[in-house]
Amino acid sequence: MMKLAKYIFHGLFFLFITFAVFGQKNDSSKVDYKKIASFMNEQLECDKYVFSRGEFPQFWWRNEAKVENEIGKFPLQVSYFNSNGDQVTRAEYSGRYGAVIKGTTANGFPVQRFVTLFCTDVEFDDYSKNVPIHLNKLKGYGIPEGNWKRYNNNEERFSFGSLKYFPQRDPDAAIFLAGLSEMDSTSPWFDSPRLRDRQWWITYKQKHFQENISLQKIALPQKITSNNFPTLNENKLSKSIYKKKEIENIRTLCRTWAEKGGVPNVTLIVHKGKIIFHEAFGVDEHGKPVTKDSRMWMASITKLLSGTLMMQFVDQGIIDLDAPVAKYLSELSVLGNEKLTVRHLFNHTNGLHNSGEWASDWNVALENQIAHVFPSITVGETFSYHRAGYALAGKIMERLTGRAVPYLFQENIFLPLGMKSAYADNTYGGLYCSAIDLARLGQMLMNKGMYNGFKFFSAETFLKMLPIQLPLGNRKWGVGTSAMGKFGLSDETFGHAAASGSIFRIDPKNELMIISARNNEGKSYREFESALIESCAKLVTHGTQ
Repeated sequence: MMKLAKYIFHGLFFLFITFAVFGQKNDSSKVDYKKIASFMNEQLECDKYVFSRGEFPQFWWRNEAKVENEIGKFPLQVSYFNSNGDQVTRAEYSGRYGAVIKGTTANGFPVQRFVTLFCTDVEFDDYSKNVPIHLNKLKGYGIPEGNWKRYNNNEERFSFGSLKYFPQRDPDAAIFLAGLSEMDSTSPWFDSPRLRDRQWWITYKQKHFQENISLQKIALPQKITSNNFPTLNENKLSKSIYKKKEIENIRTLCRTWAEKGGVPNVTLIVHKGKIIFHEAFGVDEHGKPVTKDSRMWMASITKLLSGTLMMQFVDQGIIDLDAPVAKYLSELSVLGNEKLTVRHLFNHTNGLHNSGEWASDWNVALENQIAHVFPSITVGETFSYHRAGYALAGKIMERLTGRAVPYLFQENIFLPLGMKSAYADNTYGGLYCSAIDLARLGQMLMNKGMYNGFKFFSAETFLKMLPIQLPLGNRKWGVGTSAMGKFGLSDETFGHAAASGSIFRIDPKNELMIISARNNEGKSYREFESALIESCAKLVTHGTQ
């Protein structure tokens, strides 16, 4: 009976929010959605993010006058939680604390924000013996080497004012100290203070906000005995059937690209499951030659990685691509949002394209803010490329598993694929890895879900990931995949573009994969990009002896 009463309460609460806020969608005198969109960028401040034991810091809006103009004045209620997620009224111990700030707008919307705090016994004043920050030599500032050495020998006297107070006044300092204090010798190599903080808030929400949601255990990729699919061997290049002249033309092109473009690249070509070209060209910003194992920024290819992770949830029946997002994120359980599906999050038709920097994986309050702007968006009516949908999709996967997405990447993709260089700290642009490791992901997709003795998902599930025609113009998009059949590649070709200029093309019809890993586009990018892809397509379709 208690559980039933709880469900009824939650239902009545969201019904109240529906009529109090969203029922006024057509009354611009009551709800100004431009002002609400502006409010999304407003930030809270407190007097001390890193503080001494005793009383907790107090909070306020950085621009209180703007907030009042945007959504009206409303009181804030702040609750504090210790490292175990238990509510407390005083900081009795050093270490992590979390502040949850709540308020209800005049229109009845429940605003929530989350801030990490760190308690320590360090004294913050000009006479303190604790120098909380050390500056390494700052290049390009015109300060002689000898003066930096004097600073290193006299940090206590040379540090003053804001230099000493910096950790106290910056929210990132609290996140850094709290996360770093929780890491130990068992922490994986890719772990970081920021990731630890993200996981802490996921666990906190699970404890306080999700009593009615059972965690789903996403199964790791299944071990299989069949070897009837290609596994890349980076130590064995297959060249015998390809014209040497065509291979040399590609080599010259990549070398020239590195020289004229001013950006090094690692280019890798796979045909019929075998590596036929894998070489590094150019030097990095320090003048050091890049190698075949150099880790590069894959930028928005991360979105394809996120789609791959999501398809494991789909394959196991945990998530339905065509189910409303509100099915998995209760904050969005309001009138009208049943139109927003998980698929919309991935194909950029979710209407969230006006979201700003706040629409990030790292925003603990993302679900609350999306719910606040939801009445002003139209779902499925426009295509607009952005990151907000992927960030929200990440929140779904985190909500259901209780695990931060970067950990899921490692456990469910990188480790079983053997991608030893790879790490990604967000869902939309944070992937770094070597070209050969990206090729392992690509070959798994070429194999329709199987690689390295593991089955990641079924062939049927793989097909659901591929680009399909959108009901908006002449555009195809899938779950993290886009159609890329240009420059001699087949119409079946898919992959993803990248702000770094990294190339990732998978052509199932020609059994061809092209990767050119790099950290930025450099000069004459479009010219060299098309030339490389055309040369690769020609090599495998006409370039055999």
